[in-house]
Amino acid sequence: MKIILFIDGRNFISKINSIFNSKKEIDFSTYNFSGLFDRALSDIKIDKKIFYIGKIIMHKETAEKSEKLIQKQRGLKNNLEKQGFKVVYGRRVRGFE
Repeated sequence: MKIILFIDGRNFISKINSIFNSKKEIDFSTYNFSGLFDRALSDIKIDKKIFYIGKIIMHKETAEKSEKLIQKQRGLKNNLEKQGFKVVYGRRVRGFE
C-alpha cells in the first residue's frame, strides 16, 4: 500500500508561524520541510508528498504587495520541489489590504 502525505499549505505555514511566535518572518524558500516530516513521521515510509497552496495573482490595487507575495510563493514552490514534494495550486488567493 502506498502512503501519500497531503498538506494544506496555508494552514500548515500559519501553524508554523504561530509556533515560532516571532516578529521575524520565516523564509520558507529555505525551510527544511522534509526534515520536519522525516522526524515527525519517522516510523512511516511516505511514498509521495503533496503540498496544496492557493495561487497568488497580481492585483492592480495592490501591485507591489502582490509582486512580493508572488516571489515568495515561487521561492516556496522551488524549495518544496527540491525536497521531493509535488506542489498543487488550488484556487486563486483573493487580494485584500
